[in-house]
Amino acid sequence: MRFSIRAKTVRFVGWGGVVTAAMIGGAGVWFVMSHRTSVAASAQQAELEFSALRARLGEPKPLLDLSRQAAGAPAAPAGAIRTFHTVIFDTRGGHRLVRINVPYWFARLCAGRNREFVWLGQLTFLDDTEFDAEAIRLPLAQVERRGPGLVAYYRHPGGGQFISWVE
Repeated sequence: MRFSIRAKTVRFVGWGGVVTAAMIGGAGVWFVMSHRTSVAASAQQAELEFSALRARLGEPKPLLDLSRQAAGAPAAPAGAIRTFHTVIFDTRGGHRLVRINVPYWFARLCAGRNREFVWLGQLTFLDDTEFDAEAIRLPLAQVERRGPGLVAYYRHPGGGQFISWVE
C-alpha cells in the first residue's frame, strides 16, 4: 500500500509533535526531580535544620516581614543572585521536610508579569504546602536591590516552618 506524500508528511509531523511533547515532559520531570526533595521528618529534626539555617544565614531580620505581609527596607546590595532556596517543614497531612533550590531566572518566571510575589506559595515553586495561601507582597526589585540573604522566615502556630533565602 502506497502513502501519498501528504499522508507521509502528516505522519512525520504528528510523530515529531509526539516526540517533542515527550522531550518537553521529560525535561520538566527532570527539572522538578533535580531541584526539589521531600522527606519525612519529625518536628525535632525540622527544628534542628531550621536552627542551623538561621544560624548560617546570620541575619536577624528577613527581607519579608510576615507579620505585616510586606517587604521591609532592603539592605545594601551584596552581589548578584543566582539561586533561590526554600525549606519548608509541612505539617499538613504528615510531617515532611521539603527542600527547593531553583535558579533565580526560574523564580523570576514564577513572579509573573508584575514581577512581584503575592502569595507565599509562589516561593515554594515546585510543591504544594500549608503555606501556599499566605498573602504577601514581595517585589523582585526589592530582592534584587538587597542581594543575597534571608528573604523570609515564618512559623505557623501548629509547628510548620518556612524559610527562604537567595544566594
